[in-house]
Amino acid sequence: MIEKYFKRPLLYDYTLGFLLCALVRYLNLTCLIDLPSIDSTLSTTTDLATIALTLAGFVLTLLTVLITFKTGARIPNGKQNEDIPLFDLFFSTNLYFKTIDLLKGCIKSLVFVAVLGFSLKLFVNVDYIKYIFFANILGLIIIVTTLWRSLLILTKIVGLQKET
Repeated sequence: MIEKYFKRPLLYDYTLGFLLCALVRYLNLTCLIDLPSIDSTLSTTTDLATIALTLAGFVLTLLTVLITFKTGARIPNGKQNEDIPLFDLFFSTNLYFKTIDLLKGCIKSLVFVAVLGFSLKLFVNVDYIKYIFFANILGLIIIVTTLWRSLLILTKIVGLQKET
């Protein structure tokens, strides 16, 4: 199931986010929940945008470390791969490039959440500011799923580094 998720992570993340936004909107329209105050919504928007940018920086750092490790890795050049650590072999496979692509997608998604939040605060008409709440839900879902995806990738990389 995780492999299926990794094939199109942004599609699944944003689909989940929009579905939850639609559910909350439905609950709001049926008067089961009320929207928070405008001040609370704008404060949450700022917080989510700041968190997204901070996490993008962490993922960018992880990406930089992986690229740096690749330059120092022993890449196999023959059929004798027993003496080369599995982590070094990782750098010579397509998994490395898939990992880099996934992490770049994480950064793009987190930057999108930040830019969306700040843009909505700047450009949304006062009459519609209360609806930024739904963008906050989307942003929160994207942040959580992106962080989860990054942790899954890190877990798999750490698994490669374990000595057997």
